[in-house]
Amino acid sequence: MRKKERKKEEIGQRVIEKNNIVKTHKTKAAIMVKIKSSYLAVFLISIFFVSCGNEVFVDNDVAYEQSLWNVKDKFVLSFDQLDTVSNYNFFITIRNTEDYPYRNIYVFLTTVFPDGKSIRDTIDCPLANYQGKWLGKGFGGVYDNRIIYMHKRRFPLPGEYKIVMEQAMRVEELPGITNVGIRIEKAL
Repeated sequence: MRKKERKKEEIGQRVIEKNNIVKTHKTKAAIMVKIKSSYLAVFLISIFFVSCGNEVFVDNDVAYEQSLWNVKDKFVLSFDQLDTVSNYNFFITIRNTEDYPYRNIYVFLTTVFPDGKSIRDTIDCPLANYQGKWLGKGFGGVYDNRIIYMHKRRFPLPGEYKIVMEQAMRVEELPGITNVGIRIEKAL
């Protein structure tokens, strides 16, 4: 009788072991499906965010070959705008090298409206923190800075706009400035 009980126990254990193997195999497959579906979800979400980024309306700059921005050099941007309903974000773009001797730069920004009226602003653009670490994105000694000028603003009039940017530092030439420009994006 004991032999029969042992055989039944062994058979029962084998069945249990086989069931565990089957269950384990099914569990691993379910985990793999969940992992694959989570990768797919992350991929689709990232595509959504990239495609839903701010629409660039204007992105224009000027390069200074010798990395010197002279006080006489003015960056002028003209563009037509018909949309007076949407909001836009305005950025000043500056590319500097490690040769730039200051932690910030002041610029004069003059906006000429379609009706001929103009506004002139003086903007402080930080390029480095107090410890001297450059704030812009980049490597190899070149840093791209995007400084917000206006956030969620509308164009008040349809027509041609002109933006003039000039350096407002107290020196004739600024070494280490390779590019300056304006970027306007449609705000979300």
